[in-house]
Amino acid sequence: MRWIFLNGELVQRPAAQVTALDRGLLYGYGLFETMRSYGGRVFRLEEHYRRLCHGAARLAMDMPLSLSQLGEAVEAILKRNDLTDAHLRLTVTAGPPSDAAGGAGDATVVLFARPLIDYPPDLYRRGMAAVVSDVRRNETSPLSRIKSLNYLDNLLAREDARRHGADEAILLNTRGFVAEGSASNLFLVQQGRLLTPGVESGALPGIARWAVLELASAVGLEAVESEVELSVFEDASEAFLTNSVMGVMSLTSLDGRPVGSGRPGTVAGRLHRLYGEIAVAEPRT
Repeated sequence: MRWIFLNGELVQRPAAQVTALDRGLLYGYGLFETMRSYGGRVFRLEEHYRRLCHGAARLAMDMPLSLSQLGEAVEAILKRNDLTDAHLRLTVTAGPPSDAAGGAGDATVVLFARPLIDYPPDLYRRGMAAVVSDVRRNETSPLSRIKSLNYLDNLLAREDARRHGADEAILLNTRGFVAEGSASNLFLVQQGRLLTPGVESGALPGIARWAVLELASAVGLEAVESEVELSVFEDASEAFLTNSVMGVMSLTSLDGRPVGSGRPGTVAGRLHRLYGEIAVAEPRT
C-alpha cells in the first residue's frame, strides 16, 4: 500500500494526512465501505456506492464523489499499487467544521487498497466457530443498518470472540433477536428455507448478503428475511456467514455447541462456489 487516494489525488502513504479537527476522527462522524476486487474490478461497486449514499443521507452528509468518480479512483489506486485482486477500504468523513458552531465543512475521502489476504482454506473446510456476544445491536439507532465510523460495538464483540477462542461473534438486538455477526451477515438453512435476519432487526444490508439472497433459488431454497430467535440454531440443518471479503463461510458451532452436523454444509458449499463464480464473471458497469 504505497499510494493512497486522498481528496481527489493519489499521494504516497507518508503524505496521506488529514487534519486533527476532522469530525470523523473526533466523533466518528462518517462512513466506510470494505470492498474486494477480482481481476482489477470491484464486485458490485454500484451497490457499495448506493449503500454509501444511503448512509450519507442518514447522517445528513453531502456525498463528495459520484459513482463514476469512485470507479476512476478505484481503477487508479489499483493500477498505481500494481494490484488486481485486492482488499479496498473507502472512508468518507464529515471533515473539519466550517465554523465555530460546528457547521458542515468539506468532506474527507480516503481510499486505499492492499494485497488480498484470503481466509485460510482450512477455515472454509472446518467452518467458523462463533459466540453470542454480550454487546447488543440497537436496531432503533439511526446508525443501525449503515456502515458508520462508530464501529466500536463491532470491535468489542470481536474481542468477545477472541477471548473465547472463537472466529466470530453474533450480536443480538435490544429485543433479543439475532441481528448479525460482528463483521458478517448470518444465514440459516431450516426446512427448505434460507433464513436471514431482516434489516429491521439491525442487520447491515451487506453486499454479499444481497448476492446470496439472489442465489437462493439456484440451490432450491426460499429466501426469507425475518426476525430470528436464537432457538432457530437448534433446528437449523446448517448456517453460514457472509461478507464482501470472505464470500460465504460455514458457521459450524455457536457457544461451543455444534450447528447442524457441526461440519460445513452442502448449501454453504454450493453458495460459496456460486458466489465466487458470479464475483469473477460479473461484467463491469
